[in-house]
Amino acid sequence: MIQATSHAAELSEAQLVAMHELMVTGRLLETRLHNMYRAGRLRGAVYPGVGQEAAQVGFAFALEPDDVFGGTHRDLLAQITKGVTLEETLLNFFGKAAGPTSGRDGNSHFGVMDKGTLMVVSPLPDAYPVAVGCAMAFDQRNESRVVMADCGEGATATGTWHEAVNTASILNLPIVFTVQNNQFAYSTPNDREFGVSYLAHRADGYGIPGVVVDGNDVLECYAAAREAVDRARDGQGPTLIEAITFRHFGHAAHDAADYVAAEDREAWMAKDPIPRFEEFLISRGLLDAESAQAIGERIEQKIRKTIEWAQEQEDPTPDMVMTGVFAERTTPLTPPAEIGGDEITMLDAIAAALEEEMVRDERVFLLGQDIGAYGGAFKVTNGLYEKFGSRRVVDMPIAESTIIGAAVGAALQGQIPVAELQYTDFIYPGLDQLVSEAAKYHWKGGRSVPMVVRGPSGAGLRGGPYHSISPEGMLAHHPGIKIVVPSTPTTAKGLLIAAMRDPNPVVFLEHKKLYRSIKEAIPQGDYELPLGVARIARGGDDVTIVSWGAMVHASVEAADLLAAEGISVEIVDLLTISPLDWETVFASVAKTSRLVVVQEDVPFASVSSEVAARVAEEVFWDLDAPVLRVTPPHTHIPFAAILEDAFVPQVGDIVSAVQQLSAT
Repeated sequence: MIQATSHAAELSEAQLVAMHELMVTGRLLETRLHNMYRAGRLRGAVYPGVGQEAAQVGFAFALEPDDVFGGTHRDLLAQITKGVTLEETLLNFFGKAAGPTSGRDGNSHFGVMDKGTLMVVSPLPDAYPVAVGCAMAFDQRNESRVVMADCGEGATATGTWHEAVNTASILNLPIVFTVQNNQFAYSTPNDREFGVSYLAHRADGYGIPGVVVDGNDVLECYAAAREAVDRARDGQGPTLIEAITFRHFGHAAHDAADYVAAEDREAWMAKDPIPRFEEFLISRGLLDAESAQAIGERIEQKIRKTIEWAQEQEDPTPDMVMTGVFAERTTPLTPPAEIGGDEITMLDAIAAALEEEMVRDERVFLLGQDIGAYGGAFKVTNGLYEKFGSRRVVDMPIAESTIIGAAVGAALQGQIPVAELQYTDFIYPGLDQLVSEAAKYHWKGGRSVPMVVRGPSGAGLRGGPYHSISPEGMLAHHPGIKIVVPSTPTTAKGLLIAAMRDPNPVVFLEHKKLYRSIKEAIPQGDYELPLGVARIARGGDDVTIVSWGAMVHASVEAADLLAAEGISVEIVDLLTISPLDWETVFASVAKTSRLVVVQEDVPFASVSSEVAARVAEEVFWDLDAPVLRVTPPHTHIPFAAILEDAFVPQVGDIVSAVQQLSAT
């Protein structure tokens, strides 16, 4: 029988009864949803946590109202324990307009930030890095708040899991990592998932405590979690807790779980957490068979009525498809002042933007690899560590997934993180956090994510295929991310300040060939340039060139040569790829009737493809010639100088394209 020990002995009778009712609620709710799905009465998917009620209630019950819980699709009961209502839960299961995701995602894929639960997404365990970022925010503000990140044992095989736990241990963050080991990752048994006796033993490798608990004993789960939460709140860092439990149903409602041996199932069913806890409550005089039955009937009736109510609520309307992708900025922009002072490089302008904004707004902080005392791979952050300290210039391990995911979590808690990538080529390991988390939070749950991911991009410095990409086309494919590519010191500073004040995730691509190659005097003091607004880099009448980044300068050089031939070229510098300033592009093409798009990225499914297609669609009758594109070949970026120069569009290539159009 369950015994109340340590922290569990401090629970009041009312709390014990509440824990029991939560466990029964989870069991009855998820069984009902499982059966509805199998009967064809519920769309989407159901990932029941039946059998894991003790771990979910025990863990989440240890948190305070201001603490945060980040879980997975099987943590529905943990969310309810944290304060999410039955009504909110069922509205989401039925895809209703008033649900947490307004019908944009279904079933258990939601979170309610006001109740302290992070958004659930399919990739596992994506909430771990986000939870790390929440803990960073609490630590930076000296708040007595804790984060709990939960997942199943299968998710611990991912690099994301390792990165998050390792980073949290290094930074000594107020976070508790919990794992519900239900014996199977979908259908894969423990002995094919990991080679240690218990996952919690891995904690030794991170220098943090590891605890194994009986996951079917709610009081043991609570006691371990409460001790870990108190420890984190006291500034003693993370703990890893593994709850050994069993999933009664399959991975999802469509899974019959016939891979579970009959004798194993029978043994686990004898350890069912609810009868065990009821036996304890009966021994304490808090429950008897009659009251247990009455509780079950009352909860069952409430679930049934809430399901009926939720089904009758309004569905989303078709016009909601396009709303909510970006959060709207509500504060006015600070316009540029007079240009003056010495000429500075683009690198200097970026560094100045970071420093000035960190002075102006204490919520702004930097995180990335080697950005502290070393000053960053390109020395953009040089001197900021000494001025602002390790909490605001955070040196991170090599962990792009957690760097970007932590930025998401910190932004959700009101901070303004600026994550640096050594090279934007390294964005791929963190792309899941950027696309699955940052880009979808406002669209799914109406929660803004004010963060910036910045770093060097582009070719021309003989960096080869792993240090030279221009990823704007790939990134622009994903809604919810703003993509900025400055071309001058003036635009770099003004756009970066605007990016740090924008309520959305912004990827800020700094062409490294421009870092020190161009100089200009810039507007003095604090100023912004609006995101999503292009500039006319050069006026002209005969041909429009649309470009961005380093290719703007190649286009200007080409326009100078063409002017000698009597060809007047107008250059539109996009500056922001998403959202793109179509009005300026269309107006220029309508003026000149000819368009050349110049880009450094490869041509297939790229920004130039979209510009050419949209111009042909929207202003076709203004065109006097076909749209031409000047791009690299569809291959990788080579290292040797002669090969890289053959890859990157040159001034002569742009001149030839404009001459070809002008002759038609």
